[in-house]
Amino acid sequence: MKKQKKTNASIRFEVINILDDLSKTNILKEHSYSIILDSAVFHEFSDEDRQHYIKNLEYLIKPGGYYIQIVGSDKEIYVRGRCRIKTSELNKLFSSKNGWTIESTEDDVYESKFDSSSRLIFPLYRSLITRNKVD
Repeated sequence: MKKQKKTNASIRFEVINILDDLSKTNILKEHSYSIILDSAVFHEFSDEDRQHYIKNLEYLIKPGGYYIQIVGSDKEIYVRGRCRIKTSELNKLFSSKNGWTIESTEDDVYESKFDSSSRLIFPLYRSLITRNKVD
């Protein structure tokens, strides 16, 4: 049996409205997170709200930190709200010009089970995005 290495990692969960101006609250400190996981939220926002969301990500994520994004893909056959995001949109929003580097974007699927007889499966993109370090 392989011996596991112990680490001193800490995890903190906060409940916030990601569309509020987080720089004006005392809840979260600027650049206080190394990793933020978005599990199928981003695609639900309007284009304007996505800009607020990204601004808050910039505020929260440490330079060199990671944003892990699970987002509804434009490969979705059935239209469900705003679930359809193109990789070209992701590349534009999270470009190096805007202070980000997309390390990878991969096709995947999202599966939800409501009960033993029904489930929902739809295509998504899973991306690893780095917040660029400030010079």
